[in-house]
Amino acid sequence: MIKPYLSFSLLATALLVGCGGEEAQQEACDVSPTISVYNAATEETLYQEKSVCLEDDATVLDALKATGLDLEVTGSGDMSYVTAIEGVEEKSEGQSSGWVFAFNGAPGDEGAGAKEVESTDVIQWRFEEDAIAFFE
Repeated sequence: MIKPYLSFSLLATALLVGCGGEEAQQEACDVSPTISVYNAATEETLYQEKSVCLEDDATVLDALKATGLDLEVTGSGDMSYVTAIEGVEEKSEGQSSGWVFAFNGAPGDEGAGAKEVESTDVIQWRFEEDAIAFFE
């Protein structure tokens, strides 16, 4: 039988070790861009703007994956294409609707799997009823 004071001691040690592991994880961030996800069709924020922890050479797609949202992506690497986020699928609001991203306030000029990010970058994923107009 474990004595009550010993149980508390073990619990406190486990908590301290757990906290230390959290700090070590935060220090492992090579880059931490800010990201948000917004459905413009319904005016709903799916992911409130905040920083995510990534490794060097991470992409806009890696930042999106780091949000923990449910994603559907076709292709891979530079040819990755996001078809749905949190069940909101492309073409669900018309033939031209889909997911796009803004990178530091401008429409993305590369694919999400190709565009590398830095800590100072701000990424906003948006579901637009007319995704093509977003780039005009």
